[in-house]
Amino acid sequence: MKLTLKLLQNEFEFYQNPESEKEKDIVNAAEEVFAELGFTGATTAELAKRAGVTERTLFKYFPSKNDLYRRVLAGLLLSTIMPGHMSDLKERLESLKPDFKDWYISILKARYEAVAKEPQKLKLLLGALLFSKEFSEIFGTLWKMNLYDTSVKAIQYFQKIGDIRKDLDASQIVRASFSLSASFLITKFILAPKLPLDPNQEIETLFLIFYQGIKK
Repeated sequence: MKLTLKLLQNEFEFYQNPESEKEKDIVNAAEEVFAELGFTGATTAELAKRAGVTERTLFKYFPSKNDLYRRVLAGLLLSTIMPGHMSDLKERLESLKPDFKDWYISILKARYEAVAKEPQKLKLLLGALLFSKEFSEIFGTLWKMNLYDTSVKAIQYFQKIGDIRKDLDASQIVRASFSLSASFLITKFILAPKLPLDPNQEIETLFLIFYQGIKK
């Protein structure tokens, strides 16, 4: 079955209203397992074990691993990303602080704090984007509509008031900005979570590296 936003919205109804506590436990455990092992590495035996049920019980609620994964993706997109990360970030992008530095740093600090609360959700998202082309397309469409286009408008505003160079394409600046911030979060929470670093100092340095290339 092709994964669509409509299908995920339907699955989200079940995510919000599980049939029983046992079903809820299975989905909660699946979020952890898929985040740690990815779709391919997550076996039904491990999923059942983490949920404290037998595989027979697991299949009673979810006939296949794909069915369970769809439920998890629905929760990730419509419970975590859309109402939480994406809506909050869009609001911050539109806030347009007094100057570019305050605006940029406040957004990056907010992203760090949000991901720090649930780092496993970042792993789950990256795994889904890499594993499922359909999920990646859905996420990409929502990301462009809510964040990318909003970011371009914000950069154009800071170009207009003279905070940053006008001779660079706003879209390219936005892509560079997203690449830097995503790399920072992935390094901290996935690649090297034990690496000792001061997030505030790291963010200040990232800003300097970025800004030195686009300041007027």
